[in-house]
Amino acid sequence: MTEKLGELQSIFYFDVCGSVNTEKTLELAMQRAQLLDLNKLVVASETGVSALKAAKLIEGSEIQLVVVTSAAGTKIKGTTIGDLKIGIPDSKIWQHLVKSGATIIRATDPLYNVGAVFEHQKIPTLGSLFRQCLRLISPGTAVCVGVVLMATDNGVLAEGEEVVAVAGSWVGLDTAIVVSAANSVHLFERGKVEIREVICKPRNPSYSWPVNQQDWVGDLTPYERFAD
Repeated sequence: MTEKLGELQSIFYFDVCGSVNTEKTLELAMQRAQLLDLNKLVVASETGVSALKAAKLIEGSEIQLVVVTSAAGTKIKGTTIGDLKIGIPDSKIWQHLVKSGATIIRATDPLYNVGAVFEHQKIPTLGSLFRQCLRLISPGTAVCVGVVLMATDNGVLAEGEEVVAVAGSWVGLDTAIVVSAANSVHLFERGKVEIREVICKPRNPSYSWPVNQQDWVGDLTPYERFAD
């Protein structure tokens, strides 16, 4: 009898980064969660637009939606559509997600916010170096790890729990991974945070900033109301 060494799994590679990939990313993430019998889908969503799409997709399933967003009152400055308010600022979207059964976490990103002032001065921090390494896979991979840490720190995920996490490049979703959860203080401990599978990602993870609709593609209309 031949010893089983593992199994062959496919990865979906998107042609470009961007919100154009959101629906497909969610579809692939949900399929993998169901195949692995995982009951939590962790979605990074700064405005709530992607989270609403996730809530609609998993409606009627056994999967619990965990939405992770930035601290209240924060903005991404200098985007194509202006200074973008993040942290799910719209109370109606927030309430809609709550009514759908989603758990929402608004928190500080342990990989960025504390050292943000130094990064703006072009001084590398441990968090920025770690994020840049993950961005070699895709920008969304770095965000996926960050939101899983935030959800675990808030007690919504248990350390060691395997979940599917989805995130993107700026707004929208284009990356999904299977990852084990851990508290942020245990990030660099061996055997804690583990990226166990890549479900989908942009094949070329680099995109211009501000976005140019060539290497980052998507409809920005739904996000214009969040911009100053």
